[in-house]
Amino acid sequence: MSNKRIYKKRQKLSTSPKSPSTLKPRYNENDWSQAELILDQLLECNTVCKNGFKLVKHKNESEEIEWMINNLPTLPYVIDNYLNFMFTNKLTTGNEELDNNVLNPFLYKRNAKGVTNYSVLRDSIRDMLLYGKSGIRWLDEENGIIPVPAKRYTSIVKKDTEYLGFNRTVAYAISIDEDEPISLGNKPIELDRDEFRNSGRILSKNKDYMVVLPEDFINLRTDTTTENGISKLRQDKQRLELIGNVYQRLNYDIVYDGPGRLIFWMKDNFLNGGDIDVSANEILDQSNATKDLRAERAREEVKKLAQEIKNSSSDNVILGSSYFENKFDHIPRVTKATEFLEYLQMKEGSILAQCIGMTPELIGLGDVSGNVSMEKIIDNAMVNIIIPTREGIATQFSPLLSEKLGLPKVYFDKYEARYNVDRSSESYKYSLAVNSLIQAYQSSVEEGNTIPTDIQNQIMESLKTLTDHIIKIS
Repeated sequence: MSNKRIYKKRQKLSTSPKSPSTLKPRYNENDWSQAELILDQLLECNTVCKNGFKLVKHKNESEEIEWMINNLPTLPYVIDNYLNFMFTNKLTTGNEELDNNVLNPFLYKRNAKGVTNYSVLRDSIRDMLLYGKSGIRWLDEENGIIPVPAKRYTSIVKKDTEYLGFNRTVAYAISIDEDEPISLGNKPIELDRDEFRNSGRILSKNKDYMVVLPEDFINLRTDTTTENGISKLRQDKQRLELIGNVYQRLNYDIVYDGPGRLIFWMKDNFLNGGDIDVSANEILDQSNATKDLRAERAREEVKKLAQEIKNSSSDNVILGSSYFENKFDHIPRVTKATEFLEYLQMKEGSILAQCIGMTPELIGLGDVSGNVSMEKIIDNAMVNIIIPTREGIATQFSPLLSEKLGLPKVYFDKYEARYNVDRSSESYKYSLAVNSLIQAYQSSVEEGNTIPTDIQNQIMESLKTLTDHIIKIS
């Protein structure tokens, strides 16, 4: 058969539906060698054993976020630093007396779970950044506030019939079991009326959900235009999943320590009985059934060898079969582990900081120009990024805390720009230097000392330089 017909035959076979779990003998010794046919069948399966490295596929948004949290090791560092800058200034009412007598005692008091209310606010903001939303439930002034993770509650809304065009939040359904995520679906909640009459609590009949009204609950969100907010991690999903997959790939390469891809060449006459451990009757028997049996043996031998190579370490000895030629080809890896590490060192921190909404240089993750001071970077990030963000967050929890504690409002105290403070300090130092020079000159003149002209010129030059610098930084 001509090479052209052979090529067309192969092309036809390659377009047939693929079945990774099943190998069906489909060869014709008149077309091409039996070894090539076995190879074609193995190629249709893509591999003789299970794929080693697979990208993670997620069932839902929550699982996707959890995967990123667990696979991005620099994320806690970025989040904690972001919160540290956000809480650079304390929470205040704007009234020192109310701060000292009402707000601060409440914030630093332990709640029903033994955690300070201040920590609840901080941790809830962290969860809001990661998951898009986070709940804060008010118990009472004595027992404080407690956090409600995003997966444990859902909003109950209804169409507004007065103003129309939007859904009004009427309540929040919360899973009573702390370890159980809420999953209502579209089914209605059957409430226990007797429980409500006796205790005033709104619970489901089977006691798995409770209903909390908006006046006792804060639905803290990154985006208040949506009821569930938007996770910061999902807003940059492509780059973050890339980082996670790079770590997985790197760990896989280190654990398996493989040489790359190896090609073992089969002997071309093994289906005819040559160089194969078979009986004399099998050698003489050239029926299709016998050839099928030999082909099956060949496939099993390939699987066995491939599995041994995959599961072996660098000091294992692997014995090859007589089915193969006395040679093999090594295809080296295109990407090396060092290249993965270099990418992570250069990009991971910066990408995560940008994802959260923070200047990478603020926490030492970016390149800082030599003529830009760290104070200026901090001021710029605070004024343009963190302060507007935290003001938006404060407006979400302020109404509840103000109403429950009898305060006018709660917000983050004013930020004092560090760069301006440093400039004032520098100006003050130069002013002292100028004053010292003038006093020294006057004292010398009063004592009748004659100052050489060149020294006088140097003093005047120094005074002029200091004065110009004071004007420049003022």
